[in-house]
Amino acid sequence: MEREIAETRNEEVGGLDPVSLVLPSSAEYVMLARLVAGQVGRLAGFEPEDVYDLKLAVTEAVTNVIRHAAVDTYEVEYRVIGRAVEVTVTDAGGGFQRSDLTGEPDEQGGFGLTVIENLVDELILDSKGDGTRMKMVRRASEPGGREA
Repeated sequence: MEREIAETRNEEVGGLDPVSLVLPSSAEYVMLARLVAGQVGRLAGFEPEDVYDLKLAVTEAVTNVIRHAAVDTYEVEYRVIGRAVEVTVTDAGGGFQRSDLTGEPDEQGGFGLTVIENLVDELILDSKGDGTRMKMVRRASEPGGREA
């Protein structure tokens, strides 16, 4: 899958450059993806509950890659955009059709995308025969429970 790189100016991302990890497709590296997500959320000014949700969404996304993509490595890119975090998980696996997913749990899983959709404000999924790209956007909540 050809990688698309978005042009951004530092003032658009709060002066922070994107962080990108290329990780082995192994459960031992899920915690690393999760830890970086937590730190990026804190840099975006997230409340602890927002950080937790972001970390859980990233955990679900990378676990899906490990379980289903049959790749050696995958990439996770984190961007701080104001008081929001954009995380893109990209793999070069065989892809899938979302319509083929039943949404019912089975031996292959079944809840991952539903969980992610409930944890983030925006989810864009692009899956073809040459890989999958999942972009998740989580915005910081205002103190007191309202979103920014």
